[in-house]
Amino acid sequence: MELLSLQKFHQLIQHKADPCLSIYLPTVKAGRETRQNPIRLKNLLSDAKARLEEKGMKRTDLESFLKPVQEVLDDKEYWQKQEKGLAVFLTENLLEFFRLPLEFEPRMVLDSRFHVKPLLPLFLENERFYLLALSQKNLRLFTATRFDLVEKQLPDTPSSLDEALRYDDPERHLHYQSGATGSKGDGMIFHGHHPENDQVSNLKRYFHLVSQGLMAAIGDRSDPLVLAGLDNLHPLFRQVNTYQPLLEEGVYSNADQLDLDQLHQKAWEIVEKRIVESRSQDLERYHSLDNDRKSESLAEVLPAAYHARLDSLFLDLEREAWGRYDPEQDLLKVTSREDLSSRDLIDLTVIHTLLNGGSVQILTEEEFGGLAQSGVAAIFRY
Repeated sequence: MELLSLQKFHQLIQHKADPCLSIYLPTVKAGRETRQNPIRLKNLLSDAKARLEEKGMKRTDLESFLKPVQEVLDDKEYWQKQEKGLAVFLTENLLEFFRLPLEFEPRMVLDSRFHVKPLLPLFLENERFYLLALSQKNLRLFTATRFDLVEKQLPDTPSSLDEALRYDDPERHLHYQSGATGSKGDGMIFHGHHPENDQVSNLKRYFHLVSQGLMAAIGDRSDPLVLAGLDNLHPLFRQVNTYQPLLEEGVYSNADQLDLDQLHQKAWEIVEKRIVESRSQDLERYHSLDNDRKSESLAEVLPAAYHARLDSLFLDLEREAWGRYDPEQDLLKVTSREDLSSRDLIDLTVIHTLLNGGSVQILTEEEFGGLAQSGVAAIFRY
């Protein structure tokens, strides 16, 4: 079991064999309902067995082919450790299981390539970003995507205002250490007078050290940074910040009072707006082009993807178009339903677009509305 990295995703796209079995199913992470997880997989394996028999695979070969997946059905411990969805990919020489943060519809596809379209949200709508939770008492940095949030250490960087003042002022550090008696609460007292109007200056000193630590840790990256913290902390940090991809919009809440799920969700909403804006700009470009540079016809788009002519592909992730494509004759035939010799032509278009260096964008139903009955639209390179 391994994580589905972008590199592994591209390996799946490139893999070709006959047959390639792709299975997607929703899974339950905890509780009594986890017992349904292996049952769903067993049902999909039964569908695969029936389809392989229809294709003429001998029973002994069929049992040997499916055995590596069937062996996991009785592994009770395995089924207790799931995410929202499970993806399984099988050929005669390859087996991959991926527990994923996507909730799939139960699906089994047999073809000469893996069915990868359900995986696209992991890579096309999942921009990596940083989240800096500003706080006078508990500074935290996270790396994040749409689906995960992981705390990242900032070496040699103060994690609180008090620590920053000690870090930046040896004399204050000495007083801080020597005042361990006669105090209340944490057993520490500060000597001297700290007028209220020094607070802004102290926060700037603190944030200057944080900015230095941030640049040392991630300064050579271009991933966006989202700030979270009380309203008054944002402008002070921005005055000393030197990390250029800092986003203008931030999370204006007490970061210490938000749980990690809330913090993650609020930050992702900001990053997601960038994705939507970029998609809107691409759609505007699409609409501005002459008809010879774009198409909404699958009969034109799929051959263009196969022959590396696609610059950008837009698709409705929920749409399927079953049929056959013969690249030798450059002939495409759409069928009314899935059958033994058909495959999802939109999935095939995605594969060849990515293999040939084109970009793919998933449109919402609202964005796609009226754009193309085929479920795809594309910009040609030439």
